[in-house]
Amino acid sequence: MSFVDVEMFEETAVIRLQRGEKNPINDELVKELSDTIKEMKKSLEINSIVLASSNERFFSIGLDVPQLISYERSEFRKFIKDFNLLCLDLYTIPKPTVAAINGHAVAGGCVLAICCDYRYMGIGKKLIGLNEIKLGVSVPYLPHMILEQIAGERIATEMIYGGEFYTPEKAFEMGIVDGIFKSDELLEKSVEKAKNLGKMPEKAFATVKESRTESIKSRALERLEKDVDVFVELWFSDEAQKRLREAMKKF
Repeated sequence: MSFVDVEMFEETAVIRLQRGEKNPINDELVKELSDTIKEMKKSLEINSIVLASSNERFFSIGLDVPQLISYERSEFRKFIKDFNLLCLDLYTIPKPTVAAINGHAVAGGCVLAICCDYRYMGIGKKLIGLNEIKLGVSVPYLPHMILEQIAGERIATEMIYGGEFYTPEKAFEMGIVDGIFKSDELLEKSVEKAKNLGKMPEKAFATVKESRTESIKSRALERLEKDVDVFVELWFSDEAQKRLREAMKKF
């Protein structure tokens, strides 16, 4: 079974997550999405990317806690490292990317969204945010730094320390998302944005994007092993395990 669907709109590729209603992130989804991003990076037929969901309720609920909580430490560490590397690939791909957030984007789902160049969100009963601290774990270094780049240090601090979820209107006000649209317009607007950016001279865009992402990429890679170790230690702590098992009731 494929957990990622790709639809082409001329030279713009729309990647839809399709792992059930809530798109929980597990090993298989990480590998398939990672492989897809790598293929699109090399493709001469694709000049821009939109990341979306196959359903309108969830963009992604985040990490698949019910599955991952049973992992041994070494197995879980590999997963977290692979997820971090996927996020880095998405953040640095030398092509424009737009997240079409057509449902809740929380925790790891929010992380995937902020790794894109732009974020458009559907109006309605949808929430976005990073609640990791409330689960007893940390927000990894890469999304932390990207969030500061997107919305500024004070907004990043409020989001990461508070662990709250935000409505589309509040997220737009905070600068977390770049536009909010009716649900039936969201994909069209996202593809339109990606297409317009994809018309830029390829090498020029790639060079500009590398300049914008290089410092965060270098620091994230330098800290990667330590960052993964810290997350794993917190995940297996008694407090986090208790909170994660409580969170499993929402899956």
